[in-house]
Amino acid sequence: MTLEERVSWQRVAYIVESYELAGDDGETFDAYLAELMDRHALPIIELAFAESILDLWTVIPLPRGISFLDHAHQILQEWAENGVSSRLMPTDFQQITGLDPTPVIQALQTPASQTQLR
Repeated sequence: MTLEERVSWQRVAYIVESYELAGDDGETFDAYLAELMDRHALPIIELAFAESILDLWTVIPLPRGISFLDHAHQILQEWAENGVSSRLMPTDFQQITGLDPTPVIQALQTPASQTQLR
């Protein structure tokens, strides 16, 4: 794993931990997340997580675990078919995740074939 991949992995883990997204699903969540991370570029997963948090913000309690990943996976599938179209501005992404949006912006500027699947 390259340094860039490790940093991206840590960023995804930070979002998961910050919002306690694994919920009570533990190993099942980890396996599903690993599958998503194998199939999609990590910055795009970060963006899908931020979009999912925005979508689900008014649901109390915030869906976690497999339910959350299912929602994010739906977004990733839609983007794989139609191209990435985020509603979030870089400042929105930063406010939701607490992370610098630069890697996500850079990923969005790469050709679609490289952005979606790894």
